[in-house]
Amino acid sequence: MKIKNLDKNLEIVRINIYNILAVLIVIIPEYIAELIYTIEASQNKGVLQNEGDAWENNTELKLSKMSIYELRLMAKRLSIHGYSNENRNSLIMRINRKFKQRIKWKSSKN
Repeated sequence: MKIKNLDKNLEIVRINIYNILAVLIVIIPEYIAELIYTIEASQNKGVLQNEGDAWENNTELKLSKMSIYELRLMAKRLSIHGYSNENRNSLIMRINRKFKQRIKWKSSKN
């Protein structure tokens, strides 16, 4: 009987130690990180500057602002095959390459 009671007490103590460790290792640092983030975010005004001339001329900047849905629609309009399997970065590279090819083709045609 004493051994069973001792085993139960040891199990309860072990669970309590794990709970304390979880609080010390996971919850407190996460709370501190969240607090630091909110302080930093409150200091920034969160206002982006207006888009400049480079934004109008650089297609890669325009593409980086688009969502993956918009990128896939553009790839469909540009007749890029296999666009649905592409991730965001590779899709941006393929669309940008297609734009450059079209610009070269149009400039050589004139």
